[in-house]
Amino acid sequence: MATPLKPIECSAQPLCISFHPHKDIVAAGLVDGTVEVHDLLVKKQSGIHGGGDHHMDSDDNEDEEADDTILSTIYVARQTTAISAVSRSSATAASPSKKATQGPSCRDVLFSGATNSSSAGSSAAMKQSADPTTSGGGEFLYSVCNGGSLRCLDSELACSLLDDNSEDVTSSPAILWSIENAHNVGINKLYQLPYNSPCGPVLATGDDVGTVRLWDTRMCASQQASNGNPFDNLMKPPQGCVQQWKINHDYITDFTSNHDGTSLLATCADGKLSVFDMRYVKQKGGSKSIVLPDVDPNWDPTQNNQPQQQQQQQKKKPTWETHGYTQSENQEDELLSCAFIKKSSKLVCGTQEGILSLFSKDIWCDVSDRYPGHPQSIDAILKIDEDTVLTGSSDGLVRAVQLLPNSLLGVLGGHDGFPVEALGWSAGRKMVGSVSHDEYIRLWDASFLNEDDNDDDDEDEDDTDNDDAIKMAVGVAKRGGEDSEDDWEDMDEDEDMDEDGSEDDDSDSDDSDEGGKKPKKRENIFKTSNEEFFSDL
Repeated sequence: MATPLKPIECSAQPLCISFHPHKDIVAAGLVDGTVEVHDLLVKKQSGIHGGGDHHMDSDDNEDEEADDTILSTIYVARQTTAISAVSRSSATAASPSKKATQGPSCRDVLFSGATNSSSAGSSAAMKQSADPTTSGGGEFLYSVCNGGSLRCLDSELACSLLDDNSEDVTSSPAILWSIENAHNVGINKLYQLPYNSPCGPVLATGDDVGTVRLWDTRMCASQQASNGNPFDNLMKPPQGCVQQWKINHDYITDFTSNHDGTSLLATCADGKLSVFDMRYVKQKGGSKSIVLPDVDPNWDPTQNNQPQQQQQQQKKKPTWETHGYTQSENQEDELLSCAFIKKSSKLVCGTQEGILSLFSKDIWCDVSDRYPGHPQSIDAILKIDEDTVLTGSSDGLVRAVQLLPNSLLGVLGGHDGFPVEALGWSAGRKMVGSVSHDEYIRLWDASFLNEDDNDDDDEDEDDTDNDDAIKMAVGVAKRGGEDSEDDWEDMDEDEDMDEDGSEDDDSDSDDSDEGGKKPKKRENIFKTSNEEFFSDL
C-alpha cells in the first residue's frame, strides 16, 4: 500500500473533489450544499502517518489541526420552495421507517482548466496542464447541485473567504454568475472539454434523467441570475446552453473526452455509452436540441407490421453525420465510470458488477474486452498512464490495475470498507485524493506512481545490454546451426535463475508489445507488509 498522508476533515460528507491545476488547493462539494476549499500544504507540513498510528495531545489540538486547512466555506445550493414545503409537511409525519427528505447538496465541483480525474494523462501532460502559462486554468470554480443550478465562482475570492455560509446565494461576492434552472432536475456530473476542442472549453453537464448539455461560459457570464422560477426553461434550453442531447434514460455517471476534444463520451446508468461529436455543435443548420423519445409514436401494437416498423426505424435511426452522436448497445449493466487509455484508442468503463469493460475507438456498438475481478462496483477510475489506472470500488479499496495485458498490480489504500466515490490528482501528480461516505478526504503519496514515467529514458539505457543479447540470440536462431539451441537453452536457464522467480512463458507472449518490463516494476512497487519488513535485512 502507498504511504497515507494525514486526511483532510470536512465539515460534512464530501460528494466530490477537484484539485487546483497548479496550486496545492482542493475544493470539495459537501452534502449540505456548501463548497469547502482546503489548503494541502498545512497537512503536508504536519507530517505523514502510517497505519492509523496518529495521536493527539487533546481534543482541542485535533480540532485545531482539522480546521486549519479550511480556506473558505461557500453556500452554493439554494433551499428551494418546493423542498422546504415537502420538508415541513414530512416533518410532522416523520417515522423511523421512512427516508428523510433530500435536502440541497453540491454534487460536483471543478476548477477551470483542471485535468479531470477520468481523463488524466501521463506525467508530462499533467505537468503541462498544471503550468499556468500554458493552460491558464484555475481562475474559476464551477459547481452543480441537486436542485439543477450551475454556478461559477472566482477561485481567488473563494480561497480567501473565511466563512460565507449565507443561504442568500446571490449576495456571495465569490459567485460571478449562476443559472438556477440549468437543468429541470438535479445535475449529477460536470466536465470541461480541453481548450483544443472544436467548440472550445465548454462545460458539459449531465443530470438525473440522462440529459447532456453544453455551456458556453462567455454567454453564461453575460446572463443575469434568474429568479429561480421552476417553470423557466421548460420549453427551450436556457441562455448559455449551446447544445442539448436527451438520448439516455437514466442518470449520467461520468464524462471523458479524447485528446483532441473532438468527441465527448458519457456513461449512463441505463447501460449505454453515448458518444457526442463536438464538431457537430458548430455546424450551421444543426438542431440545438436533440431528444430521443422513449417510445416510438408511430408504433401501433394492434397491427402486425413489425418488419415494416423495423425498416422505418432503421431509416430514421440517428447517424453520426446528421445528429452528432452515436450509442452503444445496452450492456445490461450500469456504466459508472470511464477513462481513455492506449493513446485514446481504448476506453475503459467501470460497471456495477465489478467488471472493467473496454471499448475500441470508433467501434462503440459493443465492448471488445472485459476484465472481471473487482468484488463490487467500480465507481471511479483515475488514469495513471496509457497502460495503468486506479479504480475506486464499493468495497472501499483503491486498486492499481494494468490493462492489455490485464493484471491486478496492488492496492493503493482503503476507506475502511466505505465505498470510494471519487478519485483525483493533485497539482503536479504529487498526491492522489479520494472521498467516500465519511467526512474525510484521503490523501496518498503518489510520487512512486510517477517513477516509471520519469525514468523511461533511464530504463532504456540500462536495458541496452539485455536488448543486444536478445538481438544476438534471435540472429543466431534465424541462421540456425549447431549452437542455436544451446544459446536459447542458456537464455532459458538465466531466466529461470531470477531471484523473484516470477518469470513464466505466458508473460513473454502477453507483454511482447510492452517489453515486459513495466509490469514487473509495477509489481515491485506495490509490496506487501512482509516484503517491506524483510527488504531492509
